[in-house]
Amino acid sequence: MILDVMRAMARRWYIVLTGLILTAALTWTAYQATPPEYEARGLVLLLPGANAVPDGGNPFLALSGLEQPASIVVAYFGSTAAQEEVAGVSDTAEFSVQLDASTRGPVIAIDVTDQTAEGTIETLDFLAARVPEELQRLQNEVGAPAPSIISSMQLVTDDEPEADNSGTVRITIAALAAGIVATGVATFALDGVLMRRRTRRRAKAAAQFGPSTSVDTEAVALDADPAPEAAADYDALVGAEEIIPSDDPAVDDPVGGESPADDPNETADPQQGSSRSARDRVSDPERVSSGSGRAGLDSRAGRNR
Repeated sequence: MILDVMRAMARRWYIVLTGLILTAALTWTAYQATPPEYEARGLVLLLPGANAVPDGGNPFLALSGLEQPASIVVAYFGSTAAQEEVAGVSDTAEFSVQLDASTRGPVIAIDVTDQTAEGTIETLDFLAARVPEELQRLQNEVGAPAPSIISSMQLVTDDEPEADNSGTVRITIAALAAGIVATGVATFALDGVLMRRRTRRRAKAAAQFGPSTSVDTEAVALDADPAPEAAADYDALVGAEEIIPSDDPAVDDPVGGESPADDPNETADPQQGSSRSARDRVSDPERVSSGSGRAGLDSRAGRNR
C-alpha cells in the first residue's frame, strides 16, 4: 500500500507540489491565528494584626488562623464584579486568584494570562493592588478595631511575562499533519481516477479500431501459406478446361488418373465441371504448387482440342 502511494505521488508530482504549497499556507495561517500566550504570577501574604503579635514577637510565627480571611478575599475575586473590573483593564486577559497550594499559610496566588506581554503585566499589577484594598474594605465593613486589622505584603510579582507557545505549537503541528495527509490522499485518489480513465480510453479504442497486431497477423498467415490461392487459380483453370468437352481420355485425365468409366463406384457428371483428378489436385495444395507448370500445359492442350 505504501509503495503504491509512493508510485502514485511520483506519477502525480504536480499534485504533490500543489498540496505542499497549500499545506505551507495552511500552517502559516494556523500559526498566525494562534499567537503565543503570556503568563505572569504574583503572591500576596496576609499578616496578623498588632494585637496578635506579642511585644518583640515575630509576625511570621503568628500566621495561623489567617487562611480564613484569605479565603474570603479570594471569594470576592471570583465574583462578576471583579471580572468586570479586570475586563476594564484588558478584555482579553484571564486571571485566577486563589490560595497557593504549594505553601501552608495565608498566601494568595494571582495568575494572569493574556495575548500580549503588556496586557499581562498590567493586569497582574492591578490585581496585586486590589487584594489589599479588598482586604481593608471587608475589615472596615465589619468594624474591626485598628489593632486587629490584618495587613498584607507582596511576596513576589513577575516583572516580565513568560511566553507560552504550547497552544501555537499544537495548532501548527495539527495543520501541518492535516495538510500532508490530505495531499497524500488526494494524490492517490486522483491517480486512481486518471488511471481508470486511461484504461477505459484504451479499451474503447481497441474495441473500435481492433488490436494493432491483427493486420500483421493476417499478413504473416498469407505469406506463410500461399497454397490456397494457387489451388483457387488452378480450380479456375480446370473449370475453363471442363467447359470444352473432349472425347480424348488423355485430355480428360492428363496425369493418368482413372476416368469415371474405370471406377464402377463413381459415375461421370457432365455438369460438375471437374474430374476426380482435378478434385484431387485442388485438395492437395503442394501438388498444385509443384504441378502448376504442367497444369498450364494441360489447360492449353484442352483448348487446342
